[in-house]
Amino acid sequence: MSMSQSQFFLDPGRGLRWLQHGLFWLLLLGLRFYLTSISFNVYGGFPASSVLLLNISSTGIIVLFYYVLVYYLWPKYLASHHYVKGVSLILLLLVVYTISDASAEKFLISSCVPCATRLAQTQPGYFQLIQSNLSNIVLVRLVTFGTPFFLLLTLTIPISIKTALNGYRSNMRSVTLAKEKLELELKFLRAQLNPHFLFNSMNNIYGLIISGNTERSAGLVSRLSELLRYMLYESEADTMPLSKEVKLIADYIELEKVRLNFTTVTFNPPTILADIGIAPLLLIPLIENAFKFTPDEPGAFIDIALTVTPDSINFKIENSVDPARPNGPSGGIGLVNMRKRLELYYTGRYRYEVSNNGNNYLVNLCLSL
Repeated sequence: MSMSQSQFFLDPGRGLRWLQHGLFWLLLLGLRFYLTSISFNVYGGFPASSVLLLNISSTGIIVLFYYVLVYYLWPKYLASHHYVKGVSLILLLLVVYTISDASAEKFLISSCVPCATRLAQTQPGYFQLIQSNLSNIVLVRLVTFGTPFFLLLTLTIPISIKTALNGYRSNMRSVTLAKEKLELELKFLRAQLNPHFLFNSMNNIYGLIISGNTERSAGLVSRLSELLRYMLYESEADTMPLSKEVKLIADYIELEKVRLNFTTVTFNPPTILADIGIAPLLLIPLIENAFKFTPDEPGAFIDIALTVTPDSINFKIENSVDPARPNGPSGGIGLVNMRKRLELYYTGRYRYEVSNNGNNYLVNLCLSL
């Protein structure tokens, strides 16, 4: 489900919410009228107009009971742990509901001569109850638990729907907050990475200019410009074409290689990537980590491999590490943020494996599309 569809359920607006509620109660009224018309009950043989009026009055009283219970008594007393007062008021509301429902039914049946005649012929016991005092009708309905049981069955559907929607909305709010938090963290990482990376890159390019290597320095300035443009302005969407991410990785690698003297860096990306989407800047923390913790000494290496199939992306990076270095490459806010983004954007669709034998550090990330 897309975020726009989720927003429809999360916050549909007051007018649309009223419309949803109205349609539900009309559907319930239609269902009750249909069941009353086809099933064996005390209203059997009544004129259709009288059956409709009886169902309208009964459903209307249920609607009032529901909204008072769900939107007033429950949040004000039960949700705030005032159980004694809350339960007492619910019992009082049940008595009021029973009085109202019994009064409406007694009035409508008494006002309909064919209804009273039919009821006296087919249901003499219920007819005698309807003809008795209102207090007697209410007492019988409460003592026999007929009204509470009927009310419970009727309200099970709307309360279940509301509970499910509240759970869904709560979950969506949590997801939205998590996404907003990750976006803020990602922006923070951009702000943190760009000055540091820019400073080092400019120093490296300056060194090339001083040494007279103007052709390479011009190429690196172009790569740096494209990389910063993409990171700052083009990577705001939830997904970006994998081809752009690969271009970013290639530019990043070339800029980092300037400062290396001994480390061998290999990266051979596939060529058909344009139609595949990936969360932006997802792989950069892994590459940054490899360059950060690989010692620039003879024999050092960084091997980066990207394999793409129609339904998966596999990213593998292996680098040599200094065994004497106390802080390993597994921590850092960048990697923590990456794991959170994996869980948010690829829940149940990724595999992230790390191994470290003290000399080589290997990361294998597989994303299912």
